[in-house]
Amino acid sequence: MNYSLKVASYNELLNDDSKPPKPIIDNGLLLDGTLLLLIGPPKSKKTFLTMNLALSIASGSDFSGFKIPKPKKVLYLLAEGGFYPTRDRLKKMAKGKNQNLFVGFPNYLPINSEDGYHFLYNLVNEFNPDVLILDPLIKFHDVDENSASQMSDVLGKIRTMMAELKLSVILVHHTGKVASRGGRGSSVIVGDYDSCIEICKSDDGNTSLKFDMRHVETPPSKKIRFNPETFWFENESGIVELIESAGGDLLKEDLIKSYGKPTATVYRHIDKAVKSGLIEEDDKHLVLVE
Repeated sequence: MNYSLKVASYNELLNDDSKPPKPIIDNGLLLDGTLLLLIGPPKSKKTFLTMNLALSIASGSDFSGFKIPKPKKVLYLLAEGGFYPTRDRLKKMAKGKNQNLFVGFPNYLPINSEDGYHFLYNLVNEFNPDVLILDPLIKFHDVDENSASQMSDVLGKIRTMMAELKLSVILVHHTGKVASRGGRGSSVIVGDYDSCIEICKSDDGNTSLKFDMRHVETPPSKKIRFNPETFWFENESGIVELIESAGGDLLKEDLIKSYGKPTATVYRHIDKAVKSGLIEEDDKHLVLVE
């Protein structure tokens, strides 16, 4: 193993004016060279959300309130679902050709073993992605998830690969039997990420996303809705965000023009936001409730 370490003097730090690289996902959700953990219970459509993220990062396209500043090369290793179901899902999600997304289908690749680690390392080195996605984490090791020392070794290998090959990583992980306690297994897993997205299923059939950030301010939770016609998640609270971006006060007719949905749907979403106490309305204006 080759170690490398950049050391800067105090004066060098004070005199450095270089700009950091743009985030891969805005709001600090995925920064350059960091690890994002995506956690959710079974049947919460974690892989659909991960596919949405992979396609959006690769194309530089925003979706469902996630801001993607520019296209990045993505290597997505999906160890569940198989080739043909994944192919069909991606075809349905597709919004044109995409030269930045590569998908591999390992049935099982334990990187805690020397052979497994070197195979993955060489694969990543060959494709040279900006972002590596491992979905789900359980398929990329064969150690006891409850063992702090063994999981530290697995995550240490991932961190080493990130540093040496200059990439960011998204790990998809299951919640435990008690979903409110977060990710399954040792606390080392949830203690090692730089940012986290937790998927929570809500009683109204929608999905809530909770965030946790280690290096930037944590954004508020948000609600999204899965569209079975397109296989994309959509921003359920889009009205609130549009009003907020307009300074907290927006003409109703301007919202209808910019919302991108049928008028009847817009009015239904307005009514829902009003009943939830998020906004107030009069004949012409929609106002964000402070």
